[in-house]
Amino acid sequence: MKRLIFSILLGLALFSARAIDIDYSNDSKVAAGLRLSPSTFPSLDVEIIGEYRPFRYVGANAGLMFLTPFSNRVNNNVEFVEDIKYLWEIKSYRDAAYRFAFKAGLQFTTPAIMLCKNEMGLSLRLSPGITIPLPTNKSITVSKFEVFTKEDIFGDEANGSTERVLIFNSEESFNNTGAKTLYWYARAELVLEFEEQWEFSVGYSYSNLYMYAGSRSIVVHDTPLVKGDKEPMHSFHLGLTYKF
Repeated sequence: MKRLIFSILLGLALFSARAIDIDYSNDSKVAAGLRLSPSTFPSLDVEIIGEYRPFRYVGANAGLMFLTPFSNRVNNNVEFVEDIKYLWEIKSYRDAAYRFAFKAGLQFTTPAIMLCKNEMGLSLRLSPGITIPLPTNKSITVSKFEVFTKEDIFGDEANGSTERVLIFNSEESFNNTGAKTLYWYARAELVLEFEEQWEFSVGYSYSNLYMYAGSRSIVVHDTPLVKGDKEPMHSFHLGLTYKF
């Protein structure tokens, strides 16, 4: 952690030392952007962001994030035996993951290093902030199936086949409780300004957001729905911003 902080401070110092004094008196204070962020869950996240910059190097941002998980961290099929054997099935493991979140944060930008005969500027931007999942606690609908073998159904005609046959029985809703409402994130990115109103960014974010935290307390007949330990989110992004 000390090395990371030292590296960030050194980067800020180098950027500031090499920056050229530019007249930003007419610079736009309002901007909107789009970020595409693959993460380590894995997932593919899309952020729609609005920014307000009352000062050239200090501002704030807020937006909505859409999360699309690709990995299965839940027990899709949960079986148990009482007098009869059942199988409980979730239609999609994505139903157990957060799909939307509100994000807000501050942003601190270094002076720009000018490139290509002063037609483009390169800056370093740091953005600490918070993430609020929407909704905080998830509600999951699970379908209940009775499990039979072909022999159970067709008797001697099944020739002793033990292949399973599922017959729908009912549906049941399970609600999560106690999920955290607030998570934090930290983002560092390189920002390339061009044609005065456009910014292209590439960066890295770290967050304590866990995509399946909204379903973590759900237990389907003594079997936890979510598998594995909590994992922090690491993500890389490409972004495009327009300054109005």
